[in-house]
Amino acid sequence: MSDISQYTQQACQLLSDMIAIPAESFHETKKADFLCSFLESEGLSAARYGNNIVVRQPENDPGKPVLMLNAHIDTVAAAAGYSFDPLNPPADRTRILGLGSNDDGASVVCMIFTFIHTMKERLELPVNLLLALSCEEERSGERGMRMLRRIVEREADFAIVGEPTGMKAAVAERGLLVVDATCEGRSAHCAHAELGDNALYKAVEAISAIRQLQFGKVSPTMGPVGLNVTQINAGTAHNVIPDSCSFVIDIRTTDSYTNEEIMELLQQAAPQCGMKARNMLNHASATPQGHSLLRTAASLGVETYISPTTSDWMRLSIPAIKMGPGDSNRSHKADEYVYRGEITDGLKKYLDFITNIQL
Repeated sequence: MSDISQYTQQACQLLSDMIAIPAESFHETKKADFLCSFLESEGLSAARYGNNIVVRQPENDPGKPVLMLNAHIDTVAAAAGYSFDPLNPPADRTRILGLGSNDDGASVVCMIFTFIHTMKERLELPVNLLLALSCEEERSGERGMRMLRRIVEREADFAIVGEPTGMKAAVAERGLLVVDATCEGRSAHCAHAELGDNALYKAVEAISAIRQLQFGKVSPTMGPVGLNVTQINAGTAHNVIPDSCSFVIDIRTTDSYTNEEIMELLQQAAPQCGMKARNMLNHASATPQGHSLLRTAASLGVETYISPTTSDWMRLSIPAIKMGPGDSNRSHKADEYVYRGEITDGLKKYLDFITNIQL
């Protein structure tokens, strides 16, 4: 059996080629076209679902479960402050530079070449593989994994979600619930304040009540729910009583509460506010206790942790872990990069994990 690290140079070149193709969320068509052509040039049959790509193992063993390898092909917009063109970065001896190199291009190319290696070497694996490259992940789009899951979950039994984790295994990740709250009042001239109803004062009272909200259930894996008021807006002039005040609540959820339960608790704490969640689908995720993914991580000595960031994992109902090359601290920042050595490490550890899954 050949060494999978032989693909490092090809994986780095593929990543460089991907970086040169703009692919902000909702605009991934050219990158999806490119990747489909590349996969087909490697003798693989790539099925296209919008801008999502699925590659199925040519000869599945019906007696084996199906492991999905999933990473996303879209990027955020380039952050301000890049010292180079984020789509045409300079060459670097030790790193691949550019937008999407770390999040999530490194996982994409490592999963692609892990899949290619297992197919070309005809490795006898304990699982069948399914490669799913999703779009719109960065914006929680309806045409990304939210749509694709209806297809892949009919086939896949469990998944590795590729994100920059330093090849540690995230066995849980917090969800995200962003709530827009509004308090209404009545405007008046400040010289006649008694004629008005100050919406800003109402909002201050509401925020105080929300800060004192007690979440009695604490997740044994993720800890307590995290809640912060992060933005507030009111008033049109210094001498006008504001008739409306809006503020934003950022909630990092756990598996102890559903998003619906949290919304109910918020509304009970501040009934004077109207509240609307931006997205009720970004729920917390956790690998089921005793699952083969956890047993495999333990048997291989893979470090596990709880992730504070979300991913396409939250859209899946099948068991999963989150694991990939790179460092989450580099994501969405100027001068993004991934080390070439991290690509090699990702290739080796993905293959090691797949070939040693404890079923």
